[in-house]
Amino acid sequence: MPAPKPNDPYQARVAKLGLTIKEYRVRKRWTQGQLGKAVALTKFAISHFESGAHIPLRETAALIDGALGAGGRIRRMREELDDNPDARLIQRVFKIEQRAVRIRHVGGLVPALLQNPAYERAIIEQNISYLGGDVEEKLKYRALRHEILKRPDPPSLSVVLGEAALHAVIGGLAVMRSQLLDLIDASRRPGIDLRIAPFSRDAQLIQQLGEFSLMDRRGEGPAVYVSAGVRGILVTKPPAVDEYVTIYDLLHARALDAEASRVLIRKAIREMYPDAHH
Repeated sequence: MPAPKPNDPYQARVAKLGLTIKEYRVRKRWTQGQLGKAVALTKFAISHFESGAHIPLRETAALIDGALGAGGRIRRMREELDDNPDARLIQRVFKIEQRAVRIRHVGGLVPALLQNPAYERAIIEQNISYLGGDVEEKLKYRALRHEILKRPDPPSLSVVLGEAALHAVIGGLAVMRSQLLDLIDASRRPGIDLRIAPFSRDAQLIQQLGEFSLMDRRGEGPAVYVSAGVRGILVTKPPAVDEYVTIYDLLHARALDAEASRVLIRKAIREMYPDAHH
């Protein structure tokens, strides 16, 4: 049985399809509205395709390919997406995250939505030999995810982070110092609640549980995305989701409060990542 394909490379291919559509549209000197009119869609639909937020149907991709004179490239890229057995799952998770009104995250590393560019690149490069894919394409996918918190109506984000995340050196001391300082700044932003689970409490338990995100959707029940090696698991059935909600609530209640968490992060910076210029 072949090994499951990693998640990020698939989403990177979605992003590359969107960028390719944009590339051919710009080359033709068309606006999104003009392309939309040529294939009987709105400019908003074209925008979603180009950003990677939505994947065009095969038939739509073929129409776009013909309208832009792409010679079959866009059509083939769309067809190749269906070759990945996890394609529907990954796109579904991405859409749920985009529609979420609240995200609750538990993990032992800085979550993707709060990673700064240097840390993000370092962690991708560190794992590339195991997960495969292309670093630059993975970064483009991450950029799409970061846009979620930049919207006028971003979801609230609550994170319970194991203390190990402060000690796991990713990309070197300077990268870690910068990331932890950015983490402190992010924790002060409206709608973001960051709690550290110290070693003396549940940090080890978080390492054992692994990473998971609860995503609350307006008018729908929450969904849970659980990172499990190279293949994630999407949980939507209420009884199973409720188990993750219970775990999250317990971890959140036992973690340090927001200010105590910032104090612990500052302590880690002073002791492990001091400013080389001072």
